[in-house]
Amino acid sequence: MYQGEKVRLRALDNGDLMASLDYVNDFETMRGVTNGLILPSTVEDEARFFSAQSRSNRGEYQFAVETLETRRFIGRCGFTQVDWKNRLAELAILIGETSNRGKGFGTDAVKTLCRFGFMEMGLHKITVKVFAFNTAAIRCYEKCGFVREGLLRKEYFREGKFHDVIVMGLLNE
Repeated sequence: MYQGEKVRLRALDNGDLMASLDYVNDFETMRGVTNGLILPSTVEDEARFFSAQSRSNRGEYQFAVETLETRRFIGRCGFTQVDWKNRLAELAILIGETSNRGKGFGTDAVKTLCRFGFMEMGLHKITVKVFAFNTAAIRCYEKCGFVREGLLRKEYFREGKFHDVIVMGLLNE
């Protein structure tokens, strides 16, 4: 649907369900991307998430991320919160297959998603919140033009201690 240099963003479909379930049930994958409790998900849980991502959903916009070369589903990305009045959105991404991390797929997915947000949705600004310990994600966002806008000190509790969160933003300029 929306194509970058390495990935294509398309609708999530039932063929992605089991791989996505594996991703969200992997502690190492989820520890750096979610601020909530990391609890096991069932097939039914993931199916409910997928069914909520239809075209008619107006509050959250999620895409499957697949490689251009192999057309293989490797993760998902999207906007988790859209503020239409102020033309803002918060971005989230998950590259689930560890073998596909560090190869530029996430960076390309973020760039493609931001282009969609600015050019098709008319957004003015895209933000992202990232754990300060997630240095790979911070590098990815910086490559995409995001700048640090703030620090939320000791914002999230994970693995027995509190962690800082960096707020980053990208303006449509």
